[in-house]
Amino acid sequence: MKKYLTLILLPLVLCCDQPSSDSQGGATPDNADALLLTDMIAVREKAMIEKDIDTAMSQFSDDATWINSQGYYFEGKQNVVEFHNMLAGRETLDYTYEAGEPRVKLVDSTNAIVYYSWKMFWFKKGSPEDVTNEEIGLMTLTAQKRQGQWYWIAVTNQHTPWFYETIDPVTVDEE
Repeated sequence: MKKYLTLILLPLVLCCDQPSSDSQGGATPDNADALLLTDMIAVREKAMIEKDIDTAMSQFSDDATWINSQGYYFEGKQNVVEFHNMLAGRETLDYTYEAGEPRVKLVDSTNAIVYYSWKMFWFKKGSPEDVTNEEIGLMTLTAQKRQGQWYWIAVTNQHTPWFYETIDPVTVDEE
């Protein structure tokens, strides 16, 4: 019986198990998709710094979803745009923005997950030294390649206690 099960399951595993690659843990340097996704984060970072919401939002699919660091769920690109316009358009507050080095996990040829650490320090307009709120977090972006172009289709943010320059795997050491 075991022999027959192996004969049935082995082809399924071989045909359906898609290897993934990780830009910091196995992808080759010439991996064009991982590099494109990494570049998208650099473009997003620059756009957020310059408050160029149109450029930042050009990377999103129309059916994108976004969960911000407080847990609010935004559905559809227009709602994600409005959220970003609210961040960039505050009358009394301004911010600095920084992204850490992205970690790209290619799920298959049309799907990927990208992680990066971010920090957004809020200050009174005209007084960058007067920081009123320090937000630090980890962003998880799900990307999909549609008609040859990568788009963010789902994003989740969470606050973290530290800014991670790189996203490195950790293990739990048992005593």
